[in-house]
Amino acid sequence: MASKVFGGLKPVQGKQLRTIVAASSQKQAAELLGVSVSYLRDYFVVTGTPAEVAAALAAPGVVLQATGERSTEYVPVKPFNESR
Repeated sequence: MASKVFGGLKPVQGKQLRTIVAASSQKQAAELLGVSVSYLRDYFVVTGTPAEVAAALAAPGVVLQATGERSTEYVPVKPFNESR
């Protein structure tokens, strides 16, 4: 199944950072992000921003996060569903 790129803001250490992930479904995206499907539907969208789509599709299933609040550079983050 084709991947969609989901993007939204997640709170990280007092900042709202753009977070993206390529997933085949809302359920899969929510699991990777460590949120409920309801939260995903409320706060994330299927993005069409070319830079986000390219970054996420280069690493399907990997959660990527902007390096700063206004940054368009994305880095992989530890999956939210893993214990720390």
